[in-house]
Amino acid sequence: MCLEGEQSAVQDTKAVQVPEWNSEEFVEQQTLAGHVFYKYSGELVVPFNQATTYQLFRLDNQMKLVLVNDMQAEQSAASLVVNVGSSSDPQGIPGIAHALEHLLFMGTEKYPEEHDFEAFLTKYGGYTNASTNQLVTEYYFMINNEGLDGALDRFSQMFIAPLLRKDSIEREIQAIESEYRLDVHNDRQRAGHICQTTRCPQNKLSNFMGGNQKTLNSQERDLQEQLQEFFKQEYGADNMQLVVVAGGSLSNEKALVDRIVDLFSMVPKRPYKTDIAKQHPLCKQTLGTLLRYQTIGSEYSIAMEFALPEDNHMYSRDPKQYIQSLLEHEGPGSLQAFLRERSWMTSMQVSLAPAYGISPRVFEIIISATPQGFANYQEVVGSVFAFIRVVREHKMQEWYFRELQQSKQIAWLHGESMYPVTVAKALAIRMSNSWLKPEHVVSSSQLLYEYDPEAIADTMALFTPQNYRLCLGAQDIFSQESTLCKTEKYMEVRYSQDVLPEALTSDSGVESLLNSQDRQMLQFPQPNPYLTDCTLNATAEKTVSNANSNIDVFQAPQLLVRNEQCELWIRRLDSTGGAVERGSISLYIESTNALVTPRALILGDLLVRAIEKRCAAKLNLAQQAGIRARIWYSEHHLCIRVLGVQTGLQLLLQDILKQLRQLADNQVKIDVYLDEVERLSERMQLDASRVQALWQQHSLRAHPRWPVADWSRELHSVDAAALQAFVQEMLRLSYVGMLVVGQTDNEALRILEDARGVLKVKEPIPRVLRQHVRAVDILPGTYLSRFVVKNPKNADSAVSFAIYATSRNVGGRDDVGSQAALSLLAHIMETAFFDQLRTKEQLGYSVRCTYLASHLGGAGSLLLNVQGSCTPDYMCLRIEQFLIQFRSTLQGLTLSQLSALKQARATASLQMPFKVASITNFLWPQIDFGRYDFSHKHHIISRMLEMTLEELLRFWDTSVDPLRSGRRATRVVVQAWAYRGVPAMASEEVMMENPLPVIALHACLEQMGASEILLSDISRFVATSGLPLVPEDEDEDEDDEDSGELRLSIGEYQRRLAALYKAVVLEQAAGKKSLAEIDHMCTLIIKDRSFLRTALQMALEADQVVSSLLSSQPAHTPQHFSLPRTYAGAWIIPDHLCFKRMQPLCAPPSPTIRLLPKYPYL
Repeated sequence: MCLEGEQSAVQDTKAVQVPEWNSEEFVEQQTLAGHVFYKYSGELVVPFNQATTYQLFRLDNQMKLVLVNDMQAEQSAASLVVNVGSSSDPQGIPGIAHALEHLLFMGTEKYPEEHDFEAFLTKYGGYTNASTNQLVTEYYFMINNEGLDGALDRFSQMFIAPLLRKDSIEREIQAIESEYRLDVHNDRQRAGHICQTTRCPQNKLSNFMGGNQKTLNSQERDLQEQLQEFFKQEYGADNMQLVVVAGGSLSNEKALVDRIVDLFSMVPKRPYKTDIAKQHPLCKQTLGTLLRYQTIGSEYSIAMEFALPEDNHMYSRDPKQYIQSLLEHEGPGSLQAFLRERSWMTSMQVSLAPAYGISPRVFEIIISATPQGFANYQEVVGSVFAFIRVVREHKMQEWYFRELQQSKQIAWLHGESMYPVTVAKALAIRMSNSWLKPEHVVSSSQLLYEYDPEAIADTMALFTPQNYRLCLGAQDIFSQESTLCKTEKYMEVRYSQDVLPEALTSDSGVESLLNSQDRQMLQFPQPNPYLTDCTLNATAEKTVSNANSNIDVFQAPQLLVRNEQCELWIRRLDSTGGAVERGSISLYIESTNALVTPRALILGDLLVRAIEKRCAAKLNLAQQAGIRARIWYSEHHLCIRVLGVQTGLQLLLQDILKQLRQLADNQVKIDVYLDEVERLSERMQLDASRVQALWQQHSLRAHPRWPVADWSRELHSVDAAALQAFVQEMLRLSYVGMLVVGQTDNEALRILEDARGVLKVKEPIPRVLRQHVRAVDILPGTYLSRFVVKNPKNADSAVSFAIYATSRNVGGRDDVGSQAALSLLAHIMETAFFDQLRTKEQLGYSVRCTYLASHLGGAGSLLLNVQGSCTPDYMCLRIEQFLIQFRSTLQGLTLSQLSALKQARATASLQMPFKVASITNFLWPQIDFGRYDFSHKHHIISRMLEMTLEELLRFWDTSVDPLRSGRRATRVVVQAWAYRGVPAMASEEVMMENPLPVIALHACLEQMGASEILLSDISRFVATSGLPLVPEDEDEDEDDEDSGELRLSIGEYQRRLAALYKAVVLEQAAGKKSLAEIDHMCTLIIKDRSFLRTALQMALEADQVVSSLLSSQPAHTPQHFSLPRTYAGAWIIPDHLCFKRMQPLCAPPSPTIRLLPKYPYL
């Protein structure tokens, strides 16, 4: 047993044997180029999907390869997993595995251009990403089918001959630093980090995972050499698993296999190393301890960590899954039901760390507690052990194992299709278990193959009070300064470690924490009523056909019923591609009190929580049976969706609606729900800057929409009586809309009638009282919304820069052409925007360009988002400068390049797996928002494919380009300013009196530490610098031969700026700064090649630009609104309501088709 965290294994009842990958079942083959490989000839356990095939290979360099052919997919994907992660970081260099992951994308010997791979993927409608975990690093991409060959070529070169250039290393370290700063103020990341790094220090799983600038930059070592050495030692083919998902029908499958083998056989084989530490992450010194740590927000976390051994060889009967499912159970008598009944818990998560790879495990039970539950944490711990004792006393229940086994069969063997990249990622990461038998490579731990009660009992014996650590996290956990409190050096988390009291480490002690009456409430689960008797055969014969390849996921549904009380839509399906038929039911309830006020929004949120908690047991049981439910409060409706196995859908919907009806008839306690909402509002206001900027952008697009600050102020006005009255009004006057997928007409009609029978709606809503969320029809101009984030740990700012194509600048509010142009531009710009602002300029780690459509009939928008350490003013100017320069790139596209980009965008937009979830997600927004424009996506794609370069440039000049559109364009810019680390946000008066480039330049100097120089000094400096700049590629000052005028380089202007700084400081400081300190700052100003240099150049050239941000020319356009304006003419938004009062609203969403029900008299 592993009672003290040692590396001894759970006693296995079967002999452990390493799987044989060199057996006769692997048949030797050879490519035309002469590369030898081996094909597995045995039978694989694979999902029941008639349009997908799987093949397993082993390359001569020992790389494992799975080729999946999804005949229905129009996109392909690949994922390569290296069994190397942060635990392999060399001593003293935390983050080197993460740094290497970044740098493999920065050019190879065959394709030396940085981001050549991303540019190629963009051309064919694809994307790529990677992530570093403790024991594995995964790389993946997705691309349209016609680009697969070129993508695989470039992908393979990353693992054969990456360049790892010094200049790339320097820039990517900045990106890693930005990524690190994203985590520093995130409570979930901080909790995971402090729990991980305070485990056994002798185990490499306790390493700091991501690294930062400080850990990677050192004058004592050459990081380039370290990265090269790390790559040569760790990145071997025998340490890799590759999955390729090829979409469409393969005309020459053998040629594709040969091509993949030829490419990846060139990855060198290295000596394979397994470096599992002898010491468990929860070693003897760590077990029996109490970790307390401080959170930023009002979080209350109780985590119990149990030491389990490495047991990957037991995947076929995995005893942990039996125990985990019991802890996750939410039925009557379950641990979760008991804790919720006591109002001690809001949610529970059960997980393993590390999640993948060969390693001993830490089994985590993480309870998100209420304040009351946190105050009684000892009783919560006692409840966990009491439930474990109940499970142990019932011994091993085979019927429960069979239910779990059947649940996993439904979910995996008979599940729906997935996106190719999802298939590739999941399969490659699961293949990191080197104990997998060849026949189980595809299925791995997704199934339970055999029942082993002894292994379950042995594992259960490890869940004792002597074999765990307790971790408590809360904002006020240290009520006063303590000499025992430490500060973790990477995330700066305050924490302490103590020995657990005896009451929490002995059997008698934990038993005494609950009285006998409470212990009797904890019971073993009962059989699951949602599991049907359908026969599921894991080895069913698989026939390959193209059954669903011609089915249109975007096909419109049929309207069956529409009257004053309800409407019913149906989308029939011939088959979902598996033995278990699936479907979905989506329903909305529209009432007269939805979203009218922030208070109504809170009540809607409380209603959703109340239904979810009251239905928690049944939702959990249904999920085990392959039925998922979602309940949410949309912009104007209460929405309910059940999706999955057909046989249980209506039963679950009825259970949910009955709980809704009961909430109208009976008052319920809502203290726990109110506490959840209050903490949610706080978390949202402490979220990352980019997230808060996007929420603000979202709230400005439509009315009524309420930002978190508005509705959080109304929390005190809500009580149980208010919630009951809210539900009663909802069911007194309401309108019901429903979409049924996968049923017949009669079944759909019966489902609607039964639902209305449960709800007992008294009257339909009079048409004049129906509520609508309406899009804001924003008038031309640039609008600037600014706020400071509240998270004191947040040192990153963010900008969300939205460019709208409104009726006033493209000739039609819902113009299909403008939406097609925006969608295409987002695709064309995506890689260039990332490469320029993230890779070259290092503006921040989070840099994204995307198209945002509107379901409300308003204008779509091009959304440019950046988060980083510089000021939002500087970010805005760099975004605008990028837009100015990008026109030449756009203009330089050839006809063939534009055609390829359009086709790639079209294919990617229409790529959607044929499954009920995809169909439902596509159809529902059109029904929910009342537009019913089911062919809208096809219209946009068709218009985009017809678009010429001249049309695209005309649209660019009218709606996007800052120079050509001038102040006629419609742009909404949201700035989220960091709490610390950047200069203070300029006042409205300063913004009105000074050009933004001058303000940004002054802020850059402040950020460097040159705070003595004033804004007025900078303004005069720029105003009197009348000599034009030498182009950047010319270093020396020179005379213009044509005009005879002197031109200065940007370097000379930096020297003049340094001289100004020195003069100002010598005049003001009066001895406060030494001459050496002054000279040091002057050197920094002169030598800067980053933000300051760029800001100076923008300020000097701003008088040549006419725009509402980048220009230094004052605005002369008339004052339409009673809003303050920046110097160059951007409107400053004081709050969202003021902004919306100044703007017209679009008409309410209206049907775009004639609504003729099939049964008009029902």
